[in-house]
Amino acid sequence: MKMRDALDTVLEYHEATKHRPRGYARGPAGLDWANEPDPFRRYMGARLVPLEKLDPGGGEKQEMLDSSSISRLFYGSLALSAWKQSGGNKWSLRVNPSSGDLHPTEGYLISGPIPGLTDEPGVFHYTPQVHGLELRAQIPPDAWESLGLPEGAVLVVLSSIFWRESWKYGERAFRYCQLDIGHAIAALSVSASCLGWHAALIDGISTDQIGLLAGISGGDEGETERPDCLIAIQSKSEEGKIRIGPDAQVHFKSISWHGAPNRLSREHVSWPIIGMVAEAVAKPRTEDRSGPKGSQAPHSWCKVVRRRRSAQSMDGRTVMPQEVFYRILGQVIPGRAPFDALPWPAHVHMALFVHRVQGLGRGLYMLVRDPDQSEAVRSAVRDDFTWDRPPGCPDGLMLRLLALGDARDAAKVSSCQQEIASDGCFCAAMIARFEEPLHEKGPWFYPRLHWECGMIGQALYLGAEESGLKGCGIGCFLDDVVHSLLGIKASKYQDLYHFTVGMAVEDKRLTTLPAYS
Repeated sequence: MKMRDALDTVLEYHEATKHRPRGYARGPAGLDWANEPDPFRRYMGARLVPLEKLDPGGGEKQEMLDSSSISRLFYGSLALSAWKQSGGNKWSLRVNPSSGDLHPTEGYLISGPIPGLTDEPGVFHYTPQVHGLELRAQIPPDAWESLGLPEGAVLVVLSSIFWRESWKYGERAFRYCQLDIGHAIAALSVSASCLGWHAALIDGISTDQIGLLAGISGGDEGETERPDCLIAIQSKSEEGKIRIGPDAQVHFKSISWHGAPNRLSREHVSWPIIGMVAEAVAKPRTEDRSGPKGSQAPHSWCKVVRRRRSAQSMDGRTVMPQEVFYRILGQVIPGRAPFDALPWPAHVHMALFVHRVQGLGRGLYMLVRDPDQSEAVRSAVRDDFTWDRPPGCPDGLMLRLLALGDARDAAKVSSCQQEIASDGCFCAAMIARFEEPLHEKGPWFYPRLHWECGMIGQALYLGAEESGLKGCGIGCFLDDVVHSLLGIKASKYQDLYHFTVGMAVEDKRLTTLPAYS
């Protein structure tokens, strides 16, 4: 697809999948429970390598790359975190959040020999169902050498199965799949940080090359699996630049793959626009870039990653201490894990509906995540906003008051009338630079804007959890209602994700069970 046509496809998809007051994006008329997708991808016939159930580290450096440290990496990022049960229904929760708890994201490990895990290089599919690795292929020596990985480095591939989301959400599902990739990138980055390691997105490689490395070739009709990103995780202190050259593509073409993917549903509903936008955002090979090496994620996050939960409702009463509010906002600023995994500067900022924060007036605020962009953001919104610095705002945090007033109705209405947006302590709308990055870099950057939003969401989840609060991602919002509220015209900036933080109300009808027996 030519770049101009691909860009038009992306812009048309984005516009077509906006929720509006008079009608939501196209989706199923109801939930077809008989064809609910299996939440677990398994490769039938592939050898399973069980992993130990070991909690993430506490930030101490783990120089040894072995089966225990690999277990910790996945146990703190993509594993099951619990089961919930209500009556005769039972469903799993995971460390990485997912829209609707549908989990379209799959993970693959590409590694050399690892003591206690494998004696030769291989490609493995991670299965959270049993916390294990399914051997998909042995990598011949010449193919492994073509990757050029430094000692102590492994690769993780993330992919999406769109059907898991479109079963419930229809055409808007592609957006949610990309937000979930962002959640997973952040979860892997934080888990690596808990081991004293560093995760970085390898963004020069093409989408097709990623699929070739992981053995992802589409899948059955209706259950297409698409590769999304390649992440390098380095355990050594002296990190070398990783560049996956075109030679690897040649070598991996001859690899023999083990196991056949299980079928997730008997029947499927086709949403052609998802396949069209997926093709349009396929990334070509580009110049390699690497993200800045930042500081580690807060060590306190290592203690809460496995107990993170999405709030189902908020109490509407709790007042958040001011210092907690500023600490949580400080944790979404680039420069530390998980955001140092990205090779591009911040493109996403946050409009905040502040409801109950000690010492701050109710109202609409703006957090500019990159101070160098403050004038650009200010020029894109209404010119009658005050842009006053709120009381107690720390130096280095570009938070500004736009307008005082009760913002609860605005948060609720713009979040599809969901009370959780007005009953929390604050609600965030993630506002991304939109048209300029797509024109400058290409349509393949569209998913990456959502990845950045998902990563912010994961940081908000963990920041809330360590403070005794809860968060909840909100994928249903009225895009253009938010744009009108802020005075955003055209598509220079777009609203891509909502999130709320507050004191959760426990649903006592639900029983919590261990993740693994």
